[in-house]
Amino acid sequence: MGQSEQSRESRLIQAAVEGDTQAFRLLYEEHLEQVILHVGRLLGPRADVEDAVQEVFVRVHRSLDQYRGDSKFSTWLYRVTRNVAIDHLRRQKKTVSLDDWRPLRATGEDWRRLEARDQLRGLYAALERLPPEYREAFVLYEVEGCKLREIAELTESPLGTVASRVRRAREQLREVLESAVPQEASR
Repeated sequence: MGQSEQSRESRLIQAAVEGDTQAFRLLYEEHLEQVILHVGRLLGPRADVEDAVQEVFVRVHRSLDQYRGDSKFSTWLYRVTRNVAIDHLRRQKKTVSLDDWRPLRATGEDWRRLEARDQLRGLYAALERLPPEYREAFVLYEVEGCKLREIAELTESPLGTVASRVRRAREQLREVLESAVPQEASR
């Protein structure tokens, strides 16, 4: 982000803190897509993604005056997004069963899309079994392509802790997904 973009964003933030609803609306519109992506990746294909996104911006609106500018606004916004997503993960009921995951073994473009969608559901079902901090580290590293240092900054965690979380998440996911395959073969 260039210097003029940063100062524009700083002016919008200040105006929103002072009650300018149009300034807040502009911040919302500029960051909505990224918040949807983060929430969607952390929660997976769930119906409550919209609710979580709404909650993110409600929290941002209520706490914008607490943004001190110590980090980029996008980093602060990610932390709010992360906290909301983790709250949703902790409150959610487990709705997807790994027993329902049956990889399709057909050919053709339609079948490949269905298989990919089914495998994605299986991955998110496996992710539901991970602690939120492992899930977050895995999604940021493997899905969003963040570097370990970026994840450490976003989550305010030591670099070694982030690396450990990614490694443990991979190990646990491998175990969960491998344990689901023999069940499928026996059906």
